[in-house]
Amino acid sequence: MEYALDSRLVADLGMNNGDDTGFYLRKGFKVVALEANPGLCRKAEARFVDAIAEDKLAIVNAAIWDQSGEVTFHVNLDNDHWSSIETGWAGRDNSATQPITVRSMTLGELFAEHGVPYYLKIDVEGVDLQVLEQLTSLPLLPARVSVEDCRFGFQYLDILASAGYNGFKLLDQSTVPDLQDETSGAAFPKGASGPLGDEIDGEWLSHENIVALYASVVRDREGNRIADRTHWWDIHAARL
Repeated sequence: MEYALDSRLVADLGMNNGDDTGFYLRKGFKVVALEANPGLCRKAEARFVDAIAEDKLAIVNAAIWDQSGEVTFHVNLDNDHWSSIETGWAGRDNSATQPITVRSMTLGELFAEHGVPYYLKIDVEGVDLQVLEQLTSLPLLPARVSVEDCRFGFQYLDILASAGYNGFKLLDQSTVPDLQDETSGAAFPKGASGPLGDEIDGEWLSHENIVALYASVVRDREGNRIADRTHWWDIHAARL
């Protein structure tokens, strides 16, 4: 497989309120930001009007999925971070949801339309596994990938390794508001994904070593959390 080592593009899958997109733009990247919730897309279009006009940002109102076309997306009316294709994920804690029909697209389709990014951020609430699985069949891949941890974390690590990624880090997302960007000194707002993989403290670990670390601090082999629920994690992977 080949990797987009020289790309200056970031793909923000699950843009939500745009805080991550804003950070990537400040870092000097071009960004393609995908978000299924049309209301959040409209807010981001107003927030980033200059970046859009300067062709530094493309906002795509669509849901990433394993096939292109249309899909039912469930907007959580109480907490838009929980909105999802998956009904159980979107409606957790008996929260109210509203189903809408949105465009769906595959990872390959997104890359064909906008280019293969250097860094791919995956935070798509319940369908992250379907995105990761598509990486193994694409001829050109991002050099860096991150994905929000869930009960499939061991499977995530195995898929990323099978796609040729050979460096891994964990980022405790509960610590992100206490971090600062190395180059700009900017702080990260609550809920932001935080720094890119190369700028996260610590060395890149092998697949074997990250699995051992993950099993000791994140989840046991049955998928149960080891840390309390105030801690959640992102998995970062690199082609070194």
